[in-house]
Amino acid sequence: MSTPATSLEIVAADPEWAGIRTLGHANRFATWDSEFRFDGRLRVPMGVKIKEVRYSYTGNGQADMGTAEVKRGRGGIDQEYEVIDLTFLDDADVITFTLRGDLNVDADPRPAYSRTYQIRVDVTLDSGDVRTTNAEIEVLAGAWQKSDPEKVGRPFVRLPYDNNWGGSPNSQAGFGFVADNGRIPGDKFIIDLVNLRQGEQGVAGSNSDHVYYQLVHEDGTPSHYTPTPQLQKAEGHKDSGTGRKVTLPAIDLRQLGDKPGYYRFLVWPQAQNPDGTTSANSWDPAKLEDAFQLGSVYYRYTAPRTIDPGQRATIKTAQLNVTAGQDRWIYPPFVIRNTGQQAIGTTKIVFTAPEGTHFTEDHVAFTRWTDESQEVVAQGVLSADRRTLTCPAVALKLEPSGPGKDAWVSLYPALQIESSAQGRLQAGIQVGDPVFATAFDTIDVKPAN
Repeated sequence: MSTPATSLEIVAADPEWAGIRTLGHANRFATWDSEFRFDGRLRVPMGVKIKEVRYSYTGNGQADMGTAEVKRGRGGIDQEYEVIDLTFLDDADVITFTLRGDLNVDADPRPAYSRTYQIRVDVTLDSGDVRTTNAEIEVLAGAWQKSDPEKVGRPFVRLPYDNNWGGSPNSQAGFGFVADNGRIPGDKFIIDLVNLRQGEQGVAGSNSDHVYYQLVHEDGTPSHYTPTPQLQKAEGHKDSGTGRKVTLPAIDLRQLGDKPGYYRFLVWPQAQNPDGTTSANSWDPAKLEDAFQLGSVYYRYTAPRTIDPGQRATIKTAQLNVTAGQDRWIYPPFVIRNTGQQAIGTTKIVFTAPEGTHFTEDHVAFTRWTDESQEVVAQGVLSADRRTLTCPAVALKLEPSGPGKDAWVSLYPALQIESSAQGRLQAGIQVGDPVFATAFDTIDVKPAN
């Protein structure tokens, strides 16, 4: 860790102020359905507007796909975004938007059963500022054979796109759907259940005939329509045909007495073993992280006037100077402090490496303010290209800051600088699930002599 580093001021706070708050996104789908859906919110100085929205088409860390702004509630099928709500506060404006478009992340992940990508979203404001976030998506294998590892071929639900499943005005209109009157027509929420093992003799998880689904508000409470995950019969199949879809009936959130706001449509595909027992390859409806988000609704939506008083953090970053292809690893540091009103206990943290670099270890080391000499290790999972390190349970154990109290945790993943690295790069961190703090270390790369 001898690489020269220059400490910078705290650069990351609540993502709504410093970046983009993710309300929801299409988080998991098979290679068949390589599409992007994202709902987000940001706070800006008074009078500032969105100038441009771009996202990463291939998940390579570069926001290289442009989009066009279209009318609120259009629900189109091109690369486009809609401003759903503009709320004026005394000292800021709040912009809520929905974004959609194609992706190219359809490489077969086998022998792993899935591959994780970070889809970068850049919102350029007319003030010149650029807000950034990285939406994590899991792409499942779209094929299966008996020689594959155990979890390949887990059941999945399709992410509706274009006009392939019917619906008005298209099959994907149930994502970012605007329901000012609370009514969601019956063709908006589409469930198409696929099990690549369906009908295979003597194979675990070879029968799928139902899913669970739920509508969940932004604050985590369920709609009155689905107080608990609801069972829905569906015909499992292993081909790519779209004729066995199930559509939910029309729903009236106002009539149900639901509160206005943003709702995610979540689905958990199920599978049974040949003996009728529930397969371990099913997705657990008791776990939000197991859900597939297939849609979203803005019901009489107005952004909250105050930031969620829940978990918040600031992250102090650094600038590192390196040489392309150098032998020694570097350890980009991220120092986290709790600036919220709730304790931050064990939480998910995702590190991203820029192009021309990769993580060397499947874990992250960290120290804390109580004893800088004691190093703790949190286990993680590396993506296939070793540019994403996902640590699902990092024991930060940070109480809220207060007068005379400077509690911090410093995390430093190991990073290799490849010979192809060049220019000014950024290594990233995302804290929480959902994410409540993000930041980037800057890496200045000099050419090798």
